[in-house]
Amino acid sequence: MDNTIPSLLEENNVPGLAIAIIEYNEIILKKGYGFADIENSIPVTANTGFNVGSVSKTLTAWGIMKLVETGKVDLDEPIENYLSRWKIPESEFDHTKVTIRNILSHTAGLSVHGYPGFPPEMELPTLEQSLEGENGPVRENEPVKLIHEPNTEFKYSGGGFTILQLLIEEVTGKSFSDFMEETVFAPLKMKNTGFTISTDILKSSASPYDEEGNPIYIERFTAKAAAGLHTTLNNFIVFVQANLQENSILNERSISMMMEPIPVTNNMYGLSYRLMKASSFMLAGHAGSNDGWEAAFFLHPQSDSGIVMLSNGSLGKNVLISTLRNWIAWKSSRGAE
Repeated sequence: MDNTIPSLLEENNVPGLAIAIIEYNEIILKKGYGFADIENSIPVTANTGFNVGSVSKTLTAWGIMKLVETGKVDLDEPIENYLSRWKIPESEFDHTKVTIRNILSHTAGLSVHGYPGFPPEMELPTLEQSLEGENGPVRENEPVKLIHEPNTEFKYSGGGFTILQLLIEEVTGKSFSDFMEETVFAPLKMKNTGFTISTDILKSSASPYDEEGNPIYIERFTAKAAAGLHTTLNNFIVFVQANLQENSILNERSISMMMEPIPVTNNMYGLSYRLMKASSFMLAGHAGSNDGWEAAFFLHPQSDSGIVMLSNGSLGKNVLISTLRNWIAWKSSRGAE
């Protein structure tokens, strides 16, 4: 890692990377490379904050599964039974087949692949406005709607997770951010993690950089469940370990079910976990991408192992893919199955 990561960062105009590797539940690498802020020569550390893009979806899924475990919602109930502030638009497809389960696995047939963020000075649309398609110039007039029959094919939909964000608010009577703080982050003592970009979050945050290596603003999101999570390496390690051992949020059965492949996805997805064949073994995790940010985590539950990578550059994906391949090769050489 020490030999390859610095050159990968330089080649791709990515200022910094925070990485952790866990093997048999032991943290064997936890390190920051490069800069959180080039202009002020602030290095990346394990306490540097990063937006994690669509990795947000997996954390959101934990909040949803907590509602399932406590009997507040049913995975296979029509999701509209829980909604009053917004309804799925009528179409030629059967909206009563849209459930929490098929939204989590991206098999609900819903539109809107991903979301743009908003500049700090711009007023955010409400959840209902976002669902109706009021998402700024990039996604303007792209409402969340059914575009094919549910349970017939895989179609990645950030829009589905905006519906889940609304579901959480309707069922609990709390804001999505507050619910996630009380239900997931606080019990796991993830003190520097949140869906709200507060002053405290900003204090420790890295600056994001574009493809040319120029600093850009930190985007804000109405679609927080899909793309808005901010966290640190130290905090995310706690979440990874919660996936691999007994924790205070979800039981082992729920976590195992979330990582089971769904046939309609060609076995590529579970419930918000991306499933990937790597050499001779299978991984479960997720990747995330927003302007100026790239992040990913993948787990090998059979060996209580995993990798976390957080970067603050728009071309960070190239760094993450190469680093992930190196980790997979190392795991394979150790006989992982």
